[in-house]
Amino acid sequence: MKIEVTENVSAVSFNNIPLNKTIMEDTLKIVADAEINVDMISMTAPTSEIFSFGFTMNDEDTPKLLGVMPKLREKESVVPMINSSNRKIVIKTNEMTETIGFAARVFEILNRLDAMILLITTGVDEISVLIRDADADAVVAAFEKEFG
Repeated sequence: MKIEVTENVSAVSFNNIPLNKTIMEDTLKIVADAEINVDMISMTAPTSEIFSFGFTMNDEDTPKLLGVMPKLREKESVVPMINSSNRKIVIKTNEMTETIGFAARVFEILNRLDAMILLITTGVDEISVLIRDADADAVVAAFEKEFG
């Protein structure tokens, strides 16, 4: 089991996007052209031809993102919500593939601690959660106690 913590992470969210557009692709291209490194990417399942998506980036890249806002508005008429000063916690373990209910245990801890989850992504052997900075120390301690 490995727990990794990254500080100073911003969540960038785009809501109520028409499904038939290339807004996510165009947005990620504009962000890449601004030399902003995108980390976690998440997309909701579409409902009524509408979806939402988001990504994380380092807080230090916020001025770059603000610099491309006019281009995002002009090209796709989208304006993101930006939530800064968060922490990304990654739990990496083979238990993800070998233990039924591992994810349920992770989210039970987050719920018990009333941690505000801003973004979730998963991989074959990991769960990444972006949570507000104020919740992070308690969450890491609880994960280490439970899974350590």
